[in-house]
Amino acid sequence: MTDSYLYNGQSPDDHVASCPDCSAAIALLDGPETAAGPPPSLRESVMSMARRRRSPAPVPVATVAVPYAEQVALMDDLLTALSAPDWEAPVARHGTIRGLVEHLAANDATVARFMGVAGAGVAMTAAPIHRRWREQAGSLLQRVSGSTEVLLDVELALAGTSPTPARAPLRQAMVQRTFETWTHADDIRAATDRSKAAPRPEHVRMIAEFGLVMLPHAMKGPRRDVSATIVLTGPGGGTWTIPLSPASGHVGVLVSADAVDFCRLLANRWPPGCFPYAAEGDPALARELIRAAATLGCD
Repeated sequence: MTDSYLYNGQSPDDHVASCPDCSAAIALLDGPETAAGPPPSLRESVMSMARRRRSPAPVPVATVAVPYAEQVALMDDLLTALSAPDWEAPVARHGTIRGLVEHLAANDATVARFMGVAGAGVAMTAAPIHRRWREQAGSLLQRVSGSTEVLLDVELALAGTSPTPARAPLRQAMVQRTFETWTHADDIRAATDRSKAAPRPEHVRMIAEFGLVMLPHAMKGPRRDVSATIVLTGPGGGTWTIPLSPASGHVGVLVSADAVDFCRLLANRWPPGCFPYAAEGDPALARELIRAAATLGCD
């Protein structure tokens, strides 16, 4: 097209001078660079409309839904930023980033099916894997956020590689989804030369507690009639004493480590033999606990 066609035979300057709409648009473009803040009442009016459409999730539901929503959003942003070659970048456990996202979508489907997210494995087959994963995760999150606290206590099979998957309440299954989404996002960051990112401290603590609850069941051999005290330091840390058998009589070992590092150990992203920790008490039991912790990931 030519300028004369665009501006009805006028020069651009003459057209702008005679066209109110174009003059107004130019005035906006030439205005101050600092954007005006929204009116004080806008936030409350938007929130009020949102509450009328759907009530806020109960606090216990939000406690497990919000961490998952945050990790899904971070993963979505990360996948959006990938180039076409990035999708074929090698990943140790799943071949490529594409394979890793397919694996994540398959593990999410365990909970999605439980929550009645219909057709996740069929209707999305033709769609790109990023969109397939995101649509399923969004539907799962919507169902969980709209559920009641009672549903959080219903048991289902967790994702995992064991021939007989562990069973746990939905609240723990959602923590596992948060945990795995974060773990695989870090896998993608490592494969594409991006820096790793830790979850919020309160979410780190939730992931650590998820692993510690399962830890006694992951240990091999006869149960020892003792407890273990685990001290995790740094953001999200805390102290837990875990009975290793119903007859645990006393604390046999105290193990201390960084909280985020421990979560990465749970995901088997830190080789047990190289994991930095300190122990007091039975050193063999400490090593057994560290080895067992590294088996709790979802790969």
